[in-house]
Formats: sequence, structure tokens, C-alpha cells
Amino acid sequence: MTAMQCATAWRGLALRPWQGQALSQARLYRYSARPTGATGCQAPLASLAAATIGCTAGLRRNLAMAAGDEQRVAADGDAVLINYTGKLKDGTVFDSTAGRSPLTFTLGSGQVIPGFEEAVRGLKPGDETEVSIPPEKAYGERNEALVMTVPADKAPQGLEEGMSVELGTTGARKIPAMVTQIAADGTVTIDANPPLAGQTLNFKIGFVEFKELLAPSTPPAGKEFATFAAGCFWGVEIAFQRAPGVTGTSVGYAQGQSEKPTYEEVCTGSSGHTEAVRVVYDPSAVSFEQLLETFWERVGKNATTLNRAGNDEGTQYRSGIYYHNDEQKAAAEASIKSLEERLGEKVVTEVEAAAPFWLAEEVHQQYLAKGGRFGQPQSVEKGSKEEIRCYG
Repeated sequence: MTAMQCATAWRGLALRPWQGQALSQARLYRYSARPTGATGCQAPLASLAAATIGCTAGLRRNLAMAAGDEQRVAADGDAVLINYTGKLKDGTVFDSTAGRSPLTFTLGSGQVIPGFEEAVRGLKPGDETEVSIPPEKAYGERNEALVMTVPADKAPQGLEEGMSVELGTTGARKIPAMVTQIAADGTVTIDANPPLAGQTLNFKIGFVEFKELLAPSTPPAGKEFATFAAGCFWGVEIAFQRAPGVTGTSVGYAQGQSEKPTYEEVCTGSSGHTEAVRVVYDPSAVSFEQLLETFWERVGKNATTLNRAGNDEGTQYRSGIYYHNDEQKAAAEASIKSLEERLGEKVVTEVEAAAPFWLAEEVHQQYLAKGGRFGQPQSVEKGSKEEIRCYG
């Protein structure tokens, strides 16, 4: 399993160890058909394992190049790009950014383990440091209460040792876990401890630069912007990546009240943002009206359901068309009127002027194209009709 998959599978649990109901009361769901191997997933930095973002290199570096930035030190609220190598006590490398893009996260937002965040505070671009992080500032000590056995007749079919699963509780939250043993009688042992629980983690850290979180307000020469929200932004983005005439996409947070929102904040609904996709397109190759057709295909029946996209509910999943000029506004309003006439129902998709667009964390950018949750990349070939698997 790749670091990005592991990060997604263990998102939240590693940073905020689950303290809820007894695992004996949880239900077991099959989570992944791909065995993770003997060691399981070992991504050290929770939800933000590094991945390639869909923006230009210039956008990623413009703050680091600003005058006086070499004197700026990292503090809470700063988005940073970090290279690192993580080793266990015996010298085993369990994760590294070598050969891939730097890790990006926002200091003070709880997106990485506490000890790593502490090590980065106060650094400047170009600084390097080494730090040993004890379990209490990493993934905590192992907790045997997070190990459970499931009788053979209660376990889903097809489980294998090393497979990732989810434990479903009476609430909405699903707890990631791993199959550690399958006995001869079919009894399954499940471990919901983070794979690195109880370990002291040694990191070599290099501060690359500060990262701008606010997307550009002006499109590249000869191109135009379009911004859409249609539920979880992973599937929406790949739909537009496949659209002819689209030259770039990025996912982020639109139409909210706060600055520099994080994924976790947006998920609470408190920031007012919606998960959205910023599309860069060539108007000589594709019209805004054609992009609207792709948009409505993704919205589907949820055009008439407020704050809902499939099984996802919340204001962050509301659908919206966020126009960048009067022509886009007119086209959006006309398309809604046409759809309402066809459906005979009121369409609740909002049409608003595009507000500042805050880029989502790098792990979310081109998520499905890079493999998604299960490490199975989906096609971004123009015109592809391959079914979009929303989680990978």
C-alpha cells in the first residue's frame, strides 16, 4: 500500500486516537480488496502524505520568492512544503518524500502528528533539522482495547491477513483497522491501532518553502476559469480532467467565510465552504455550455436535493456554479431553467459569483487519477467513458 493510500485509510485516527464505544460493539465492513502486505500501512503523517498538486510550480513557490521571505519563520496558520525521511529505531525507513513532491500542511491545524508539527515551527526556507518523536507525540502507545476478534459467521467474505477494513459504529464515523490474523476456524482478529503506535519516530526534516493557498484570480493567457461544486470533489475533478478543452484542474474550497480553510474545517460545515473544482479551459476548444453538460452529469438527481450528493450530506456538498463573468452567469441560469422545465421540479443548485478559491491539501489533488484509496489509477484520457469510482 502506498503512503497516500495509508494516509487516507488512517486519516484522523492516528492524529486523534478514537476514544469512543467499545470495539466489541462495532460492525465490521470490508474496506479494501488489496492486501497491504506483512507490515501494513505505515504512512507517518496522517491525511497529508505528499502527492502532486495540479498547479504550476510558480504558484507553489511564489511566497518563497517574495522579498524578505528568507527571514520569515514558520508559525501557526502558515502552509508549508516539507521534505522528510522517517526512520524507526533500527534505522528502517518507513516513509520519505524522496522521489516525490514535498509534503504540504498548515501549521496549527492538526493535520500531522504533533511532534512533527513542533519540529517545523520556527524553521525558515532552506533549514534542516533532525528530531526524535516519542509515541506520545506521534501515534500514541498501543492500546489492546483496540484489538477485537470477529467470529467467522460475522466476518465479510474475502478477508485476507493484512487487508484494511472499516469498523462501523452506531454513529456515522467509520474506524479504519487491519486484519492481523485469520484462524483455522475462520475467526478474524482486527487491530484498530495505528500501524506505528508505540514507535519512536526519527525524522530528518528539510523546510522547502511556504505555500500559497489562495488560487490565482486571473487565468493563464488565452484560457478561462470555471468553478463548479457537485459533491465530493474527487469524482468531479476527474470528470473535468477527461473533458476535451480542459487544460488544468484543481480541487479546493469555495464560497465560504473564513480564510485558509482546512479539509477538517470544511467537513464540519462551520466555514461555509463547499468542495469545488477550479477548471482551466481553452474557450476556442470547449464552450462553457459544454462544461455545464459535464457538470450536470455529475450532479445528477442531486440537482433537486439541497446539501446532498449521493450518501454525503452537509453544506460542503451543496451543488453550485460559480461564474467568473456575465456570460457564464447567463449560461448557468439558462441551464437551470431548462433543467427545471425537463424535471418539473425546482433545481437547488446555487449560482453565485466566484469567491476566492482556496486550494485543498495536496493529497486531494488529482486524487483518483493517482490511485485513490485503493491505489488503482483511473483514466484521465480525454473523452474517456470509464466509470468513475468515487473513492478509487
